[in-house]
Amino acid sequence: MPIRGTAMQATAAVIALVASLAACGADPESPSFQEKRDQHLAALKTAGDQGRKEALAIQRRRLADGIPASASSPTRDECNQRWSAASKQEETAGARDAFVGACASFPVPGLPGHAAAVAEAEAATP
Repeated sequence: MPIRGTAMQATAAVIALVASLAACGADPESPSFQEKRDQHLAALKTAGDQGRKEALAIQRRRLADGIPASASSPTRDECNQRWSAASKQEETAGARDAFVGACASFPVPGLPGHAAAVAEAEAATP
């Protein structure tokens, strides 16, 4: 019977040690779920804003080069290349998709929503 008591004491000691180590490693200042969510959404918005700014820059350059307005907006492939060429890092899940989606969906001049998209892209600060 003394072996059983010793094994139980050893097990209890190990459990106490693990519990104390876990308590030491816990971060008391970790952000709440809502704070994490807000940070994630802000990062996605920033990536989308950058995508719109890139699309506007591409579109203006193409129009200045004499390319017709109907072909002035960038494609998804071009926006993906822009992301890669800028060596952007995806700081949050979906940031690349937000950038590429906003970039590739920029309306061509003359279509409804173009003026609002230009104003939004010009107002966005990265």
